[in-house]
Amino acid sequence: MDKSGQRTISSYEVIENLSDPAKRLFYSLDHNSQRRVLKQAKEIAGQNVKKQKLKERIRGKSIQKKEIRKKNNRKRLGSISAGKRDAAFSNVRSITHISEPVRETKEVMIFAMQFLLMGERQSEENYSSGSSGSFGTGSGVSDFACPVSDMIERSAGKSARRVQGSIRANVQRQRMKKQIRKNGRKSAEQGATGAVRDMEKAAKSVSKIITSAVHAVAGNPVVWIALLVIVLIGTVAGVVAMVIGSGGAANSGDSSTYQAQVSEQTESYRELVTKYCEKYGIEDYVDLCLAMIEQESGGNPPDVMQTEQSYYNTNPPIDTAEESIDCGTHELSDCLKKAKCKNPSDIAGISLALQGYNFGNGYIDWALKNYKGYTKENAVIFSQKMCAELGYASYGDVEYVSHVLRYYVANPETAVTNESAKSILKELKEHNKADADVWAVIEKGASLIGSVQYSMEKRQGDGRDNPEFLDCSSFTAWSFHKAGNNGIAYGSTTETFRTSSKFVDIEAKNLRPGDIGLKSPTAGTGGANHVGIYCGTLKNGTKVWLHCTSSSGSSLTGNNSGAMFGAYTGFTYFRRLKKWNR
Repeated sequence: MDKSGQRTISSYEVIENLSDPAKRLFYSLDHNSQRRVLKQAKEIAGQNVKKQKLKERIRGKSIQKKEIRKKNNRKRLGSISAGKRDAAFSNVRSITHISEPVRETKEVMIFAMQFLLMGERQSEENYSSGSSGSFGTGSGVSDFACPVSDMIERSAGKSARRVQGSIRANVQRQRMKKQIRKNGRKSAEQGATGAVRDMEKAAKSVSKIITSAVHAVAGNPVVWIALLVIVLIGTVAGVVAMVIGSGGAANSGDSSTYQAQVSEQTESYRELVTKYCEKYGIEDYVDLCLAMIEQESGGNPPDVMQTEQSYYNTNPPIDTAEESIDCGTHELSDCLKKAKCKNPSDIAGISLALQGYNFGNGYIDWALKNYKGYTKENAVIFSQKMCAELGYASYGDVEYVSHVLRYYVANPETAVTNESAKSILKELKEHNKADADVWAVIEKGASLIGSVQYSMEKRQGDGRDNPEFLDCSSFTAWSFHKAGNNGIAYGSTTETFRTSSKFVDIEAKNLRPGDIGLKSPTAGTGGANHVGIYCGTLKNGTKVWLHCTSSSGSSLTGNNSGAMFGAYTGFTYFRRLKKWNR
C-alpha cells in the first residue's frame, strides 16, 4: 500500500507480464541494469498517469461548469429539486473519477519495459497480442503510445545505451576485481619476501662495515669504539628508513606540483569535475579526481567514479556521469579533510585519502590511530582485517593508491634561465612580500621567458610540458596550473579569467603579487582583451607584470614578444585568486 492507501505495483507483477523474449533479455542483465530499466519504466508510467489524471481533471471541470450553467438556466426558468441537483453533481463526480489507476500504471510500465528492452515495433506487437482489455480512454496501445511516444523516443535510446554501457562496465569491473585480487595476493607475498630480503641485506651491510672498521683502526681502541657506535647508529637509521619507506613514494616529502595524464575520454570530464570540486571545496584537486576516474572506469559512463555504493548516492542506480562525479567528489572531499591533506602536492595526505575512498573513510581513522598515516603494508592489514570480520574473500584494492598515482604525475622541474628575468625576480622577492605559493606561480611563468613564442593561432591549449606557442591567457593559465592551482584549466581564455568565480575583483590600489590584470571588465576574448600576472614593484617603483604578448615596448627582459617581465600599463581591471584574498 502507498500513503494514500492504494495498492502499489510490484516489480514482479510487471516482469511476469512481459513477453517471453523481453523477459529473457531482462533476466540476462546484471542487477544494476535491471534496476535501471525498472526505474526508467516506472518514471515513464508515472508521467503518463499524471497526464491522464490532468486530462480527466480538465474534462471534469469543463463538465462541471456546463452543469452549473444548466442549473442556473433552470433557476431562471424555475426551481430545481434537491434530488435532481444531487443527481447532477453525482454525475459530475462519476465523470471526474479516474478509474483503475493501479491497473493503468501497471499496463504503462509493462509497455514501457517492452519498449526499453525490445524497441518500438516489437514492443507494440507483443503488447497488442498480449493485451486483452482496453487501455486508458481508448483501446490497445495507440492511446498510450500517442501521448507518451515523444517522451519514450527521447528516453528509450538513452536508456538502452545506459543498459549496454552498464553491461560493458560490469564485465570490465569483474575483470578488474579479479585482477585486483590477484595483484593483492601477489603484493602481500612480495611485500613479506621483500622485507626479509631488505633485512638480510641490511644485516650483511652492518657486518661488512664493522669488519672494515675493525681492520682500519685496530691499533687504536678509542677510535675503534667511537667509529663502531657511529656506524651502528647510521646503519640502524638506514634500516628504519628502508622499512618505513617501503610504502613507496607516497611517504616521501615532495614539493613538486602534479597533473593528470589521462585518456581523452577522461579528460572530457574536466569541466564537470571542476564544477563539483569547486562545489565541495577541493577546487585544486581537479587533476587528482581525473586520475581517479581513469583508474575507476577509464572514463566509461555512467558511473565514472564507481559511486553506486556511496552514501551520497541517494537515488540509485547511477544514471549519468554527472551524478557519479557529484557523489565521488563529495566523498573525496570528506576523505581529504579527514586525512588533513594540506595541498595537491601533499602525497602522504592524498595517499591516506585515496585509500580511504577505496576502503571507506573508516580506514583513515584506523590508519591515523594505529600507524599515523598510510602505508601499503597497513592497507594490506586493514583489508585482511575486514575480510576476517565480514567473511569476504577480498576487500577493496590494496594497490589503489599506486594505481591512481600512476595517472597523477609530477610536473617536470622548471628553472628561470633568462639572465634578465633572474635578476628582476631576485629584486622583486627582496622588495615585495608574498607567500611561497604566489612566488611559485610567478617563477613558473618566468621559466618560459626566452623559450615561448606568442601565437593565438598556434597556442597549445592543453599547455602540458615545454610549450612552444602560447597566447596571453593560455600562458597565465599555464603558470597557475603548473604551480598547483589545477582548478584553472590550461585552455583558459581571457573570458575565463574575466568571469571565473575562482577570482574576486579588487581595486588597483590593493594590488599584490599574484593578482591578475585585464584590459577591460567587459571586452570579449581575442585582441580586444589581454591578461597578465602582477609581480610587485622594483626598487625604483616600477610596477612589473608577467605576461605573453605579440609586441611590447615596455619589456624589461630584452625581448619584445613572447613571455616577458614588463612595465605594462594597459591593465585597468584587477582580480585576485579567491583563496589568496585574505
